Order: sequence, then structure tokens, then C-alpha cells
Amino acid sequence: MNTDVRLNKVMSIKDYFMLGFGSMVGVGWCVAINDWISAGGGVLITVSTFLIVTVMIIPIGLCYAEMCPAFPVAGGVFAYSYKAFGRKIAFITGWLALLAYVNVMPWESIYINDVFCYLFPSLKAGSPLYVLGNSPVYTKSLVLGILVSLVMIFINWRGTKFASTVQNACCYLMIGGAVIVVVFAFAKCDFSNLFPLHRRLSDNTGAGIGACIIAVASMAPFHFSGFDTICQSAEESEMDIDYKKMGKVIFIGIVATGIYYSLMLMSAGVAYPADMFVTLKRPSICYMFLLLYPGMTGRILYFITLITALAGLFSTWNGFYMAGARLCLGMGRAGFLPGRFKIIHEKNRTPVAGNVVCGIACIAGPFIGIGYILPLSIIGSFAFVACWFFTALSCWKLRVADPDLNRPFRMPGGTIIMKIACLSSALMALICVLPNSPGFMGMTAVYYLAVWLIIGLIIYISMQRKKTDLTEGSQ
Repeated sequence: MNTDVRLNKVMSIKDYFMLGFGSMVGVGWCVAINDWISAGGGVLITVSTFLIVTVMIIPIGLCYAEMCPAFPVAGGVFAYSYKAFGRKIAFITGWLALLAYVNVMPWESIYINDVFCYLFPSLKAGSPLYVLGNSPVYTKSLVLGILVSLVMIFINWRGTKFASTVQNACCYLMIGGAVIVVVFAFAKCDFSNLFPLHRRLSDNTGAGIGACIIAVASMAPFHFSGFDTICQSAEESEMDIDYKKMGKVIFIGIVATGIYYSLMLMSAGVAYPADMFVTLKRPSICYMFLLLYPGMTGRILYFITLITALAGLFSTWNGFYMAGARLCLGMGRAGFLPGRFKIIHEKNRTPVAGNVVCGIACIAGPFIGIGYILPLSIIGSFAFVACWFFTALSCWKLRVADPDLNRPFRMPGGTIIMKIACLSSALMALICVLPNSPGFMGMTAVYYLAVWLIIGLIIYISMQRKKTDLTEGSQ
């Protein structure tokens, strides 16, 4: 292998939409929706909060839409900060982005393992190997989780075209299944299920509507993250691609995701009382159909919803795997990670060391188990919104400092929208880190973040003398 090998330029506009949309939607609407509604104290509050978060994220997405086609290189957010602020801020942004992506790998492998365990209860039969985070880990479940992780590693090792084909197929399944879920849920519509507007559904929902909105807002960004996967893979676009359309795809993907989540939440809300829905076994929407449609119809809808959830899970997992590996490639080229991270496989044209890092993170998930899923979600939310802040700030800085930069897509509203994006992302980050906030990440996540930052500082200091040109990949 040598460092002169380039990534394959094989991705179309459709591929990028499927990459971003599939990475955002995922499986949270099926397996985490109980937590969303519980935190919100009601379906309408939760839906409203997701729509508010969608509106808050749109200006951030527009910043990415402007930056992505202007810097179509592996590294994405890292590259923008590098251009705007230099090495120190670039490393902070890149290291937080890597935390976000690496965090998603075990999150997805944990949940796909959990979904399979619901489908096949025998996977949790017998005595557990150990208990972590008050959650038992079983041998059969662990083996299955490792095997599924190996499948994901294989898909991404094969190359971008193969991974993109899998992504597209998963998204088609996810969209088709969602239509069926919405139609059959609304067929059982009873709007009285949406009221009272606010009720105590968990220990977190006794403090009032405002606190509930903040609690949901602290979790929601994690489930919107994914549009930036487009930026990480921008270097692999087809030679004749319209970069202006690539920017538009990011905006459209965010809006589509907000609509998708709102429809799924409303489907559960109108079809089943919230206080009963939050107590259902996960994946809750699957079990909801068993109760709404007794007999064969309910079983069929159960499996359709489960397949839709698995398709969403694979699409998110695959999208972030692709993004994480390419972020490692970009940081390797810039000399922030060891030289082996800039090596691309000669045959498959994929980042070698980046794939290894993401693969290890995937396999770690089944060993961690479901007990630590909430800290993983919150720390992931914080890492993503921190990257959003630095990207919005970089976009603003470059619009002022380098107005003549080639920008195939220029966001409407100019610097005003960029300032709003900075404010929105900063507020979302503060919700996660302020101890008195209902969305505070918790001390487990704080310790996790502190360890990650210390490791980053050690790597940054050790790599200071190894500097390369970040724009190498775009030549």
C-alpha cells in the first residue's frame, strides 16, 4: 500500500441524499421513542420540540451546505476549521467529530443486538456473562452482536460503491416501511390519546413543560446528526457532479428527517395512549401494532415495522462508519494522527486505519450492552453540536475573511443565518453541559468526555512535528 492511492469518485447526488437521510433517521424512532415521549411528558410536546430542533438545525445545515462543496475533501468539519482558524481549532473540531462518530458505532451495534434479542428471546436465555450499567450481557447475544458488526465491517471494507448500494437499499426499505406504519397507525386514530397535553410519564416529567422541552431538546440533536456524513464523503463524488445540488441535499435531508420523526411520533400518539405506550417493550411501535391489530394483521405489521427499524439502524450505522473512516483519513493527512491513517487500500479504495478504528468501535458495542446507551446518546449529542458550532463559526469567518472563495452553494441570508447557526448550536451544547439543566449529560458522560479530551491532548502534542497538507485529497 502507498499514500498515492485515491478514493473512488463514484457517489451521485442520490447517493448523497440517501447517505445523509439514512444516517439521520436511523432506528431511534422505534427503539428510543419511549424515552422521547417520557422525557416530553406527552406526544404533542415531544413532536413540537422535535420540530423546534429541526428549525434550529436548518441554519446549521445551511452552513454545512455552503462549506461542503467549497471544500470537497475527506475530513469535512475538520477541513473547514483548518481553513478558518488553523491547526489548534481544527484538531479540537476533528477530535470532537471523531468522538461523535466513534460513539455512534457501539450505539448502533448495541441497538441492533437489542432488536434481535426482542425478536429471538432465546438469545438472552440462561445466566448472563456479566452485568454492566445494571444491564446483563448474555453469551449468545454477545456472539450475535459481534457477527453483525463483522458484516458492517465487511460492507465498508469492500468499498464506497458497495457501501453506498447497501445504504440506498436500506433507505428504500425504511421509507416504504414508514408509509405502512403511518397509514395503519392513523387508521386507529383517536385524538383523545394526545391529551392531557402534559402528564407525569417518568421521574423527569414532573417539573413542568419547559423542563420537558429542554430534556427532549438535549436528546434530539443526536438523532438529527448525520447530515455531516455527506461532507465527510464529499471527496468521492462523481467527476461531473453538480456541487450546488450537493449543498441543497443537506438542507432537504434535514427537513425530511424532521418530518419523518414527527410522523412517527404522531402515529404512536394518535393510535395509543401515551401513558400506556411508554411502558411497552421495545421496539415499542412493533408491539403497539400487536395490540392494535390482534391476529395475523398485527403480526405482519410487527415484522414490517421491525424490518423498517433494522433498515434504519443499518443505514445510520453504515453512514457513520463511512464518515468516521474518512475523518480519520483527513486527520491523518493533516498530521494529527499517525501516518498510517492516510493510507488508502489499493484495491478497495477505502481508508485502511480509519476502517480499523470504526470496526473496533462496532465490536465494542455488544460488550458494553444496553445499560450505557443513554450516556452514549447524550455525549454523542454534545460532540455533534460542538462540531456544528465550529462549522457555523468557520463558515461565518470565511464569508468575511475570504469573500471570493469559490462557493458553488451560497446560503440565503448570509452572515445573519450563520450567526443564528452559531447561537443555536451553542445553546444546544449548553443544555448538555450545564449541571442544573434538565438535559445535563450526567457525570458518567462528563468523565467519558474528560478522558477523551485528555487522550486528544496527548495525541496533539505528540503529533505536532508531523504536518502535511490537508488539501492533498482534493488535488
